[in-house]
Amino acid sequence: MGKSITVKAETIEEAIQLALSVTELKMEEVLIEVLMNPRKGLFGLRKTMAEVNVTQILGPSSNMEKTQYRNLSIEEYPNGLDSVERVNQEGNDVLKLTDLSSTISKAAGARIINKKIETQFSGNKCPVVISSGNVKLYMNGKQVEQQSIISPGDIVEVAVNDELIPPHFEIQLIEHDMLAMLIFTPGKKVKRTLHDTELEQVFCIEAEEDIEYYNDLEPQAIVDRLKSLGIQKGLLFPAIKKVTEVIKPFETIVAKGISPIEGLDGDLEMHIDYRGEISRKMEKIDFREMTMIVSVKAGQVIATHIPPVQGASGSSLLGKMVPVKQVDDIVMRLGENVVQVDLDIIATVSGNPTVDWRNKVVKLDISREFHHRGEVDMESGNIRFEGSVNVQGSIHPSMFVGATGTVVIGGSVTKAAIHAMKSVFVNGNVFSSTISVGKQELIISELTCKLREVVGFLERIRAAIHQVLLIRDQTSNELSQAELNHLIRLLLEEKYMEFQDLNRHFIQKVKNHSLQLSSEWTEMASKLYEVFITSKNKQLKDMSGLESLILEVKNLVELYGEKAEPQLLLSVPYAINSVLYSNGNIVVTSKGLYHSSVTAGHDISVHGVCRGGEIIASNKISLQNTGSVNVVKTVIRTGEQGNITIGHAHAGTEVHVGSRSYIFTTSKMGVYARLDDEGVLLID
Repeated sequence: MGKSITVKAETIEEAIQLALSVTELKMEEVLIEVLMNPRKGLFGLRKTMAEVNVTQILGPSSNMEKTQYRNLSIEEYPNGLDSVERVNQEGNDVLKLTDLSSTISKAAGARIINKKIETQFSGNKCPVVISSGNVKLYMNGKQVEQQSIISPGDIVEVAVNDELIPPHFEIQLIEHDMLAMLIFTPGKKVKRTLHDTELEQVFCIEAEEDIEYYNDLEPQAIVDRLKSLGIQKGLLFPAIKKVTEVIKPFETIVAKGISPIEGLDGDLEMHIDYRGEISRKMEKIDFREMTMIVSVKAGQVIATHIPPVQGASGSSLLGKMVPVKQVDDIVMRLGENVVQVDLDIIATVSGNPTVDWRNKVVKLDISREFHHRGEVDMESGNIRFEGSVNVQGSIHPSMFVGATGTVVIGGSVTKAAIHAMKSVFVNGNVFSSTISVGKQELIISELTCKLREVVGFLERIRAAIHQVLLIRDQTSNELSQAELNHLIRLLLEEKYMEFQDLNRHFIQKVKNHSLQLSSEWTEMASKLYEVFITSKNKQLKDMSGLESLILEVKNLVELYGEKAEPQLLLSVPYAINSVLYSNGNIVVTSKGLYHSSVTAGHDISVHGVCRGGEIIASNKISLQNTGSVNVVKTVIRTGEQGNITIGHAHAGTEVHVGSRSYIFTTSKMGVYARLDDEGVLLID
């Protein structure tokens, strides 16, 4: 055997390559013995290095003459010695490396004794030293940083230095420059010591470190850094002082900008429960026990206007203003039976309060009450009232009750019709009758669309008049009433004929539904008729009159342009062969529905059975019992965003959610139908 060396490294491959470079031999010229596989220690805190022995082959020995050996490479044996032994068991022609381990001397090496390095040589073996980061290694007076081979005669010295690492901090601006976050790292006093070691051929020199953390940071240093970043205000001195006291990594906010204060939109504080929380808690109300109509007395404060509160702008740490959102006030439209005194809204007559919310626009009024103590029959005649109606008795066949407010029926309704704008409450049963609530909303929606087109034409007419005045070099104040009306006629005849058709259609529709509409619609129709249809226009005396008309039309569009909240309610205990409609909610409080057509613009809740007929709602339908054991066809429909809940669905029940449907052929308990995100109908 020739040269021999034992080497340690991070991996077996690195150890082999290091040994070959030291011995200046090639792979085919050596035998390799894996003495130690690399592995991690407990919890990965310390690593055992790979160790290999490389020996030069000078020629075949007496005990190897009958064996042909192939070269060994780390790629063939990734698991070191264990892999080699496994391959041998399979009968492959591979060198058994452990046969040489007893013949190799390990006397050469280096070690630390009394803080100095001591080397030892044996035959052809030379020590290899590797310096870690915390020890300086000098060979023959020159510092070396990589692994080095020590030859006889080399002067090897080591030096360790203690280290003082000062505390460090950095400041980051976050949250759009509203906060300054300081990230602190304490200082370190590092004391290094070299301890005596055992002799190793590949010797890694490493000093033991004793670390003491400290903090000598002064508050002024942090303040100066903040000022260098342009931060002069908002410094948090208690937090800054805290940074100078800790001896561990620490993060804290050391400066804050002035946060903006958001304002509050205007609102209306109601002093009456004008809707009984019906739309939000339908299932929790016993409608048989609740007061059907809220009444107020003349002079009673029904609401208080809460003005908006403006917010305050903020400022970032760099002095940039942070604006706040503009606040909005509500727009109140007061009816003829309420007045505003300071911020309070007061009823001028006794009756039922009506509150109509449409986004930020709210209309308040008092609906007068009409009390009918007997029956509604041929003797009393039909009842039509501008306000609310309270009938103590029943409604007889072929009779009609209509109101612009709320209708309450103390008895039953048989083969009759009831129309109300706000709500209907029936204490008795409903037989073969038609009851509708809020149908005027559909009419109002159509009228609002037409009125929105009217606004566009009026603004174009106004612009055309101003253009004529500009050509004439006149001001609007110089235009007489006669000239203004004549100019409007010419524009309508020559340029805006389609406006006349639109205007006539709007006026006629208001006239056809005058009994279902409030006075503001009929008054608007009258003004548009007089100004643009009749030959004698007394409404417009000058251009300011036209401006006022345009503003009135815009206000009406603004009021009804938003969809009303679902405050309308139709409540009956039982209905058979009837048609029920509500633009808001419908609640059946007792026995249920039989062969009836029921439609709601929002929710439907039936406490009882629902057999036959069709139930339609845009949002939520809640039913206790549907269909029957005799397979009665019962259809329940809701929109794509709605859902259907049924306690007990018998065969013959059909559920439709959007365009999806399902028919029950057998009885099922606890049904919950809705569409998932992909439009698939789910039935639980």
